[in-house]
Amino acid sequence: MPKVLSYSPSWLSRPSPGFDLFASVKKRTNIGSQANSSNNEQQYLGPRRTIAHRGSEVFVVVDNQIRWADLSILKYDWESSQGKGKRPQGADVTAGQSYRTLKVSISEQIRQLSISPNGQLLAIATSHTVHIAVLPDSSKFEENTKSSNKLQTHTVGPTTHVLSQSPVVSILWHPLGVNGTCLVTVTTEAVVRLWELNRSNRWSFDSATLAIDLTKLVAAKSQQDDVSPSGMHSGRGFSVDAVDMEIASACFGGTGSPDESAWSAMSLWVATTDGDIYALCPLLPSKWQPTSTQLPSLSSIAIAGTTIASQDVDYLGDGVPLNTDQYDFVSEIDAQVPILIARDDDITSNDTIYNRPKRPGPIPNLQGPFQLAAGSLVDYLDVSDIHVIASKLDTEELMLGEDDESELEIQEETMGLSAAVVCLMTTDGRVHLFLDLEGVEGQWLPEKAPERPCSVSASHELILVEALDTLDAEAISENEWPTFSRDPFSRYSFYTTHSQGVYFFSLNPWIKRLEDELQSPSTAGADFRLNILRESFGTLRERILRFDQDRFTSNDTSSSSASANACIVFHDSDLGYFLLTSTNDDTHPHAATLDLPKSFNIKQEPLSSDDDFGSPNLYPESNDNAGDLSLTTHIARSAYEPPSTFWNQSSLLQLTSQSLPPHRRRTLKEEIRLSTATLDLMTSAHRLLSNETHAIRTAAADLFNRCERMLQELRTQIERVREINGRADQLVLGGGGEDVEGETASEKLGNRAQHFGRGAREGLTGGLAVGAVDEDGAGEGHEPAQEGNAFEGGFGGDGTVRGEDVGEEENVEFGLVVADDDAGAGGF
Repeated sequence: MPKVLSYSPSWLSRPSPGFDLFASVKKRTNIGSQANSSNNEQQYLGPRRTIAHRGSEVFVVVDNQIRWADLSILKYDWESSQGKGKRPQGADVTAGQSYRTLKVSISEQIRQLSISPNGQLLAIATSHTVHIAVLPDSSKFEENTKSSNKLQTHTVGPTTHVLSQSPVVSILWHPLGVNGTCLVTVTTEAVVRLWELNRSNRWSFDSATLAIDLTKLVAAKSQQDDVSPSGMHSGRGFSVDAVDMEIASACFGGTGSPDESAWSAMSLWVATTDGDIYALCPLLPSKWQPTSTQLPSLSSIAIAGTTIASQDVDYLGDGVPLNTDQYDFVSEIDAQVPILIARDDDITSNDTIYNRPKRPGPIPNLQGPFQLAAGSLVDYLDVSDIHVIASKLDTEELMLGEDDESELEIQEETMGLSAAVVCLMTTDGRVHLFLDLEGVEGQWLPEKAPERPCSVSASHELILVEALDTLDAEAISENEWPTFSRDPFSRYSFYTTHSQGVYFFSLNPWIKRLEDELQSPSTAGADFRLNILRESFGTLRERILRFDQDRFTSNDTSSSSASANACIVFHDSDLGYFLLTSTNDDTHPHAATLDLPKSFNIKQEPLSSDDDFGSPNLYPESNDNAGDLSLTTHIARSAYEPPSTFWNQSSLLQLTSQSLPPHRRRTLKEEIRLSTATLDLMTSAHRLLSNETHAIRTAAADLFNRCERMLQELRTQIERVREINGRADQLVLGGGGEDVEGETASEKLGNRAQHFGRGAREGLTGGLAVGAVDEDGAGEGHEPAQEGNAFEGGFGGDGTVRGEDVGEEENVEFGLVVADDDAGAGGF
């Protein structure tokens, strides 16, 4: 569990330049326009991911404009103004410019931002449209002294993703796409489109290379059935499946890491709003880039499945077509000659590119809906987001029959689970954790419809592990839509964001115990042990941020529609382990600097921006003997952020200049006349000023309460310091010695240590006896000739040898004593 070192730093707080990055520059409008904008926000129900990062660079949506800034440079700007800044390497700071505004031709409200794995493309999604912006290198933004920069923008699907079609719920970059240029879009009407973008070919932005309507695919019998989505002007017929397949969110089952199972990165998981879960596997572009362990793992799985199916008669029902398709799929990949493409960041190495196999076909079968083995714990799920943790690679099966494992680049992890974990987030803030013990593998529709119906196979179950709450039922807003965020250090940890704060979850406490039980060869008592283990599951849950500071606004309805952007979490050499998010009111950012995990190798070089996108998940080396190297000096707490009410301009001028008709504005410069028009004007002004002054009084009262609480906590801290001081005095003077007037604390501590040292030496010498040894055997023991310390007999008080005080009979001759069976001990 990460420890919070500090909350929103000073370089992101008002009046620093970092605060301006998130601050809105719009002037206050009249009450009517405020109500309209609030209604527009309440009408939107979906994810808000308007913060993205590329290394230490962040892209933020404010006032429907995309702003760019380098956080390391913002930090340097502020610290240098305070006289303690350290210039970041390669930073070109221009005074007075804290951010750049990126101009894009988008009129609708931006809802989501997503940066491609190579960091060259920025996917921008509104409620219905999708756009791609080409991002230059960060040096281009720094060299350009203009406050705004125009980006080259392309519209994705200008005839498919339009206002007349279904809204877009997810934009995902395919983990196996070539050079990070493959985009997957999912709409609420269960339409999945795969786009292979090419900047030199504008047609790639207009037409999807693969489009699947899941409502048609779920009823398809063979590959000859049409599963493509309906056209723009064609009617969408009624379907029972379409009623229950309103998509809430989608994600890939893996990140393309070599230590994941082979099918994970090519599996698309889809969750509906009512809790049904589906999977598409394999979903691949026409050209894809496998990991170093993916092809060997696929080969071993296909060969093993075909062998088992051919030997087991009971398995011939449904197993033979499935494994035959997998065998054909892998065989065609093995027969290909891969294409080698030089990498942009490293010209000495190449990327290996394969073509998607033509058989069994490009469109996979829709697996699901999976049964949720939750008993009475789950009645109805109003899902808002899904997050899937890939199962680990089975290295034993992969390297079966091999002598050397060094040929494969397998990055082992101390804790891993051979089953996938499916996490569901509901709109009430509850996180459900499910185990997929069977796993999702590649499945395709048959080439022709079967003459007789196939036997119904056993249902695929997801076992509920835990259900954890993060939201107070009484404080849930109307447009609540919690989201997941990945942890850069471990795939078994993640973050959740909603209107009340940010939570951290870690599955590490029970992952290893469950894996040991699953891999145990003994099945005796397994059910009992699994039940005990299930009851003892203790997923770590901790609140990292709390959103409760910007509730004092003049608009009372803002709190009910308040929502937060999905947080971003990353590690940077200048910023550390950093978490960043913001609320939809655009008043100020919320951030936290976290302590690095204990297993993180502190000698490891920090990730660069390119490495961060090449390896989305960082798996540090395990170091169980590593202790906590940091010293806790204080308990971190969030700094006070003044509400925007204190600095927002009054709307009274807007009321008098815009709300009044022109023929009534001149009355403001004349003497006041008692009339109905004047009464209406005074009533409107009084209503407006009453709301504003009430908000100011509430914010001032909160500040006063905080000051009172700060004084009380300061008194408590002083009392604790006094208590610690008293205990230290007892340690110095307790057990012997008296307080000498004028004696310093260091002298007291030295006398105390000398007293303890003298007592220890007397204890050692009190029972010491000197034995005489003769030729016949061991003699009797004799007591020392004089009382006192044996060490003081031969040494002075200062530790020097007092040779002149030692008599001849006190000289001791040292010799080697050797045991002999026939004679006694003898000296040599």
